[in-house]
Amino acid sequence: MRKRGITLVELVVVMAIIAIGAAFVAPNIGAWIPNYRLRGATRDVTSALRSAQMRAISTNREYQVSFDAGAGSYILRYNSGTTANPVWIDDGAAETLPTGVLISGITFPANCAHFNANSTSSTGSIILTNTKGAKKKITLTTSTGKVKVTDE
Repeated sequence: MRKRGITLVELVVVMAIIAIGAAFVAPNIGAWIPNYRLRGATRDVTSALRSAQMRAISTNREYQVSFDAGAGSYILRYNSGTTANPVWIDDGAAETLPTGVLISGITFPANCAHFNANSTSSTGSIILTNTKGAKKKITLTTSTGKVKVTDE
């Protein structure tokens, strides 16, 4: 009569192999986190810019994304006044960048990416940097309002 199953020795060998593999992988996870956070922050800022553009077109009013480099945050706003006398109202809460991601450069006028109802935008860019020094640049094209992301 044959008995089927796993012996204790086989189980210990498998557990040892898994432990050795985990010991090699674990240190590298710490290196991935800053890049993961930078990609996520870039995606979130890009999404906010595109949302501002779509809302400007759909509501026929000016929108902007205002950046605060010191606080590492940004907020979506709309103009409830006129073009000559704007009154900017927050459209939602301010969003904060993840830990370890900083705004290292803004070239938008008054630190605001501005979108018009005709799909045009202000010109400028923002650079996000992580703790490892990796950078992502988000640029707006004035004539089309196109949002472009590049590595720096």
